[in-house]
Amino acid sequence: MKTKILFVLILLLAMSFSPKDTSAAGKPTIILDPGHGGMYGGTAGYSGNRTGYYEKHANMEISKRIKSELEKLGFAVKMTRTADTHFNSYSSGSDLISRMRVANNMAVGNNDNSVFVSVHHNATTSPTYGGYETYYFNKAYTDYNYPPDKMQAHYSPESQRLANVTHNSVISSGVREGRGIVPNSLYVTRNAQMPAVLLEVGYMSNPTEERMIKTAEFQQKVAVSFAKGVNSFFNVYVVNDANGKALRHYTSKTDALNYAKTISGSYVTYKKTGAVQTTASTPEPTPAPAPTPTPAPIPVVKPLVYGVYHSAVKINNNMFATEQEAEKYAAQWKNTRVVHTTTGNVVWSNYMPLKYTVQDGSKNDVKKFYQKDQAIAHAQKLAKASVIDNTTQDILWSNFQRKNFVVRSKDKGVMADFYNREEARSYAALWPNSELFDIWAQKVIYTNPKTTAYTYSPKNIVGKDRIATAIEVSKQLYPNGFASTKSKKTVVLATSHEYADALSAGPLAAHYGNAPILLNKQAALSANVEAEIKRLKANHVIIVGGTVSLSAGIENKLKGMGITVERLSGANRYETNAKINSKMPNTSGVFVASGSDFPDALTAASTAVIKNWPIVLVNEKLATPARLNNAFGDDIVIIGGSKSVPAKIETNLEKLIGSDKVMRLSGQTRYDTSTAVLNYYSDEFISNSLIVSSGANYPDALVSSALTKRYNAPLFLVPEGNMPTSLTNTLKTNSTEKLINRIYYVGGTVPDSVKSTINAMQK
Repeated sequence: MKTKILFVLILLLAMSFSPKDTSAAGKPTIILDPGHGGMYGGTAGYSGNRTGYYEKHANMEISKRIKSELEKLGFAVKMTRTADTHFNSYSSGSDLISRMRVANNMAVGNNDNSVFVSVHHNATTSPTYGGYETYYFNKAYTDYNYPPDKMQAHYSPESQRLANVTHNSVISSGVREGRGIVPNSLYVTRNAQMPAVLLEVGYMSNPTEERMIKTAEFQQKVAVSFAKGVNSFFNVYVVNDANGKALRHYTSKTDALNYAKTISGSYVTYKKTGAVQTTASTPEPTPAPAPTPTPAPIPVVKPLVYGVYHSAVKINNNMFATEQEAEKYAAQWKNTRVVHTTTGNVVWSNYMPLKYTVQDGSKNDVKKFYQKDQAIAHAQKLAKASVIDNTTQDILWSNFQRKNFVVRSKDKGVMADFYNREEARSYAALWPNSELFDIWAQKVIYTNPKTTAYTYSPKNIVGKDRIATAIEVSKQLYPNGFASTKSKKTVVLATSHEYADALSAGPLAAHYGNAPILLNKQAALSANVEAEIKRLKANHVIIVGGTVSLSAGIENKLKGMGITVERLSGANRYETNAKINSKMPNTSGVFVASGSDFPDALTAASTAVIKNWPIVLVNEKLATPARLNNAFGDDIVIIGGSKSVPAKIETNLEKLIGSDKVMRLSGQTRYDTSTAVLNYYSDEFISNSLIVSSGANYPDALVSSALTKRYNAPLFLVPEGNMPTSLTNTLKTNSTEKLINRIYYVGGTVPDSVKSTINAMQK
């Protein structure tokens, strides 16, 4: 309406031609988004795991310099974050949604005169790759599954122009170029409601480039040249058609006005101010350029993104382009569901209940969902919303209701808070000397009758070497040997000097009555190990691995002691893993981890022994193991990032059993991955104990899984240096929410400084 009124006024004042001002009032505004932040550190690059300098730090440093240079040129600059914070702690995907909500709100009313710039640093598996890159949304790259914001679809040509002028400005300053200007469909660029680019300033996985990225000289060079590019983007005269669509950009005002004369109803604006441009003289109109032939449209082939899955059997030819087609096909059978393969959302089922309801601020039902995560994601888009479990009527999540029920310890203070009274009471009943306080009523409504006084004492379980430490763990588990009534008097025996065969032994040992895992050298049975087997009164030993790991002489020695010996081995670690898993019963889930390194598999073991799930080891070069090919009704949880378990394995599993059944838990480092797993499965561990072992050396952590099973306690892998923030935070949460009275430090490689830090959390 505003532009139409302005058009009429100018028409009355100047009859030569008809300009309109569709540019929103306001100073040209740059919305700078330093990528990642808070709990989302971005890439650790080449040295971040040692130095603690992550991508989020580099993004912030260079963003501040860009802000300063832009302000010198007269631009208004807003930053989505100015400190080391995240936007949403629920998930990285939710963080992106919240981040763009903040950015787009900053541009409201001035979208035509604003641009969005997201600042990042890249990483790859190659330490030699490097260079500066610029990404923007191009409508030609629209993904059927991920449509752009309608405003970005409109601004796409301007996003391309912004990418071109800023990228060329930076590269012309002498900065090394990577893949150049890249049209793509990244979340932030396709959802920005203004012209937008994403910068990958350099590759932190390249040690030389990582050092350069940290220098003030390099950061300043990029900041100055990028700001010049932004100035060039705005320092143009725009010829717009009668509907406000930009037709051409000119650096010369005269050229712009001359071209406008050739287009009926067109007008010229100066991009930097939005002001409509006029001229006193009326040049002779020049012929309009010949129209460019329009190429024949490329037919759009809708991808097959809806999968039909049965709860127990494989359905062939199960992929469809539309939800309606998939539902019609699925309805032919019982126990089927339709899954959107990209998002993992169940959109239809004839056997799963719509268990979760999103309610608005007035407690009216908005929508029902099959999955909790799906319901929470929907609720997060609403100003006031809660997610209700339809089975219990419990509030699972809310962005406006208060957690009125607080469980607190008389010894340590507040432990946890809850939306629901009964959930809070059940939690308080687990911990002696605790009480339940109703904030609304301002009174204690439950007191745990157990009154055991809280005391804390750490315990070191350590021997002179890894073999002796394993024996000490066994003695902690069974100080008097196996009870005569114990049905399974089993010991698992693994090599002390190679992790490969024993990576998945934890769940096996748990299955055999929580058998201790003992370690031995390859050639002969250790006298100390022999003594421990006798002390335990074991009658069954499972040897993990072939004779290269533990010799035939060891097997014969055990048999000579009157012990039943069973050897589980294959041609390689993956075949040995399959033999181990063949001894496990059918379960509701499977953990998947890399067989090429030990941390992720040992992380999986600490939860697998509680859930009685097997661990399947994978390798990029090997076919998908049979255990996974047959896991139609199982949940599959991948432990570790795509460098450990390649994305193609995840994609194959999603197609095979449905993306709703496949989840990846990972972090930037082994310790971040470990804490991601422990956080996700925190409700599985209700214990007064914690297990702590080194994450830099496998033997102590390997044998610790039996302690996890014995005490229902989480196993924390810790570094031999500084503690990562994620690990510290998870330890603090466990220490607060659970009355930890004992921590078992397994092995001699946990530093005293780490022990002191963890011990201090319990006081």
